[in-house]
Amino acid sequence: MASAPSAAAAAAPKLTYWNASYTFKSWLLTTDHKRIAFLYLLVVSGFAAFGLGTAVILRLELFTPQQELFQDIYARMFTLHGGAMVYLFMLPAMLGVLGNFAVPLMIGAKNVAFPRLNLLTFYIFTFGSSGIVMEAAFGGADAGWNFLAPYATLYTPSRVLPALAIIMIAGFSVFLMAVNLLFTVHCRRVKGLDWQDLPFTVWGYYLVSIGIIAGSFFMFVWVFFTATMREQMLGYVNYGLNLNPQVTVQSFWIFAQTSVYMMLLPAVGIVADIIETFARRPLVGRKGVEHAMISLAVLMSLSWGVHTFTSDQWAWVNLFFSLAAFLSAIPLAIIILSLFVTIRKGHPSFTSPMVFAFSVLVSLALYLVSSLALYSPATAQAVLHTQFEWANFHLLMAGVVLTAFLAGMHYWWPKATGRMYPELFAKVTAWIIFLGVLGTFLPGFLLGLLGMRTRVVAYPEGWLMPNQLITTSTLLLVLGLSLPLLYFFYAVFWGERSGSNPWDSATLEWRTSSPPPPENFTGDMLADV
Repeated sequence: MASAPSAAAAAAPKLTYWNASYTFKSWLLTTDHKRIAFLYLLVVSGFAAFGLGTAVILRLELFTPQQELFQDIYARMFTLHGGAMVYLFMLPAMLGVLGNFAVPLMIGAKNVAFPRLNLLTFYIFTFGSSGIVMEAAFGGADAGWNFLAPYATLYTPSRVLPALAIIMIAGFSVFLMAVNLLFTVHCRRVKGLDWQDLPFTVWGYYLVSIGIIAGSFFMFVWVFFTATMREQMLGYVNYGLNLNPQVTVQSFWIFAQTSVYMMLLPAVGIVADIIETFARRPLVGRKGVEHAMISLAVLMSLSWGVHTFTSDQWAWVNLFFSLAAFLSAIPLAIIILSLFVTIRKGHPSFTSPMVFAFSVLVSLALYLVSSLALYSPATAQAVLHTQFEWANFHLLMAGVVLTAFLAGMHYWWPKATGRMYPELFAKVTAWIIFLGVLGTFLPGFLLGLLGMRTRVVAYPEGWLMPNQLITTSTLLLVLGLSLPLLYFFYAVFWGERSGSNPWDSATLEWRTSSPPPPENFTGDMLADV
């Protein structure tokens, strides 16, 4: 007769990726995608703090019309802010943190397609990108986040080449992340999970991975030719090349459009899955939204030239890019309408992830409407390179992508840690960020229409009130972005146990325990897929 299990054995905690081992070596050499996602979270949080700190300095300069900082110092801070937030936070956070953690679980995979490459990518990104600290200490560059020719190649005396090296390393690591996610979706899906059944989050990451892989070639072209032209100007080498600056400008915008701007696709996917969960009904027009996401990816990739309407681009070329951009507004409008109708026809519970998702939806609608002015060569001539364009871009990056990242963090935090954060604090944070986004970027549209340019340190007295509203709202936004650090840390140690599926969601990641075991799924958890 078999003996009964001891009380100690019965009380032993389940093995999870979280408690499998507590040694530094087990974390630093792990190939578990969930642990690597947490390593990315620690690193990109530091870059986010750096980028937000420079943003506060920039906005405090604009709190008064007079100039306090020298123009070149302001331009260097501007470049550090844009470079840190785009290349060192936004791209790796969306792919390395949420993509790494959620995508394999949502398709029933045990790990990403290339686990060791995943760890190597993390170290390439971490050690390569940390050079921004030295770059800042030595003065940095002043060419903006896009380092466009001819200024970056011929005129600026600042440190362009080290900055381009950091971008190249960060971009290469993002390329490897995209390759890993693409192969994971293709090769690691659980048997029985067809393409039409994939969650919208997976669709978003799959499409953006294709865009990043295609756009990375043009990123390498942009960085290589910008560095080459810069070296020739400095006299280090003489390749005998007489390159047209349009080569670098067009290459950059192809990369930006297929990688940076297309980050709205995983953002839309995350929001769609959250709305489906908390509206307690399937998304209205699900197949239409899937087709709209594919169409949006294609049309966005073909519309990079809307950013160069003020160059010497041919009129017929402008017409093509304008047409592609206006056509891209149609699938985006379909997606927004579908998400709003799903909330309207469902029975939504506005938990903190849902509040973040609603905030993303409002920002996405505002981004779509404001983008129409940038899609026409006639109106774009007036508002490109003004605060209008700044507000439009930041609505996408902060109002849509960054807020969707926070929505995903709040949605999957109970799955990642097995513990709940304080829901009241999270709701308050979501509304603070929502108000901060609107107050920070909506006045920028007015300033742009009035004629205020970007990257200026002084302005007329008549523009004082909108600028002070933007600065005050920026401080509110930074407060909202700082609060999750506190209650997430609290939740890890003292939060209530969440259970395996606290949101009663239907996607596969909620079938396993919270936190998941090292192999993600055990037994017959996926038997009926």
